[in-house]
Amino acid sequence: MKKITGYIDRVTDVFCISLMSVAFLITFFHIIGRYVLRNPIYFSEELARYCFIWASMLGAAVVNRHDEHTSVTYFINLLPPRVQDVIYILRELLIVVILCVLIFQGIRLSYTMRTVQTAALALSWALVYISLPIGSALMIISTLHLIKEKIGEMLNPERG
Repeated sequence: MKKITGYIDRVTDVFCISLMSVAFLITFFHIIGRYVLRNPIYFSEELARYCFIWASMLGAAVVNRHDEHTSVTYFINLLPPRVQDVIYILRELLIVVILCVLIFQGIRLSYTMRTVQTAALALSWALVYISLPIGSALMIISTLHLIKEKIGEMLNPERG
């Protein structure tokens, strides 16, 4: 299982970096084309937007994998460590439930928009919207891994 998740993590990282790079480069060349050459690339804004959407969803999965999402922990840190751990697990389980809803709704939206084409690139909007369930599924995998790690820490008798 670790080999599979490791592979998924590497592929996600590569796609995220690649998409952000493409979004940056196409935006750069769009600016050059528009303001220097007076001949903009007609599809550049649309492509950059779609790359950014995908990179955002994949990036959220990357950040979640490392448990680095922003959180306010002032009041939680005032509680005993065991209570903090239980709240952490409950929070992560709630996140899994919300991500399941996002997967379901994202698939519905993708299916609904499958016949509608984007303006410049003439791609199916489903290709854009499917990023929501894919990113959510990747986040579920990492969230379940985080829960497993936290339970392992809780069961460790050497914990202080």
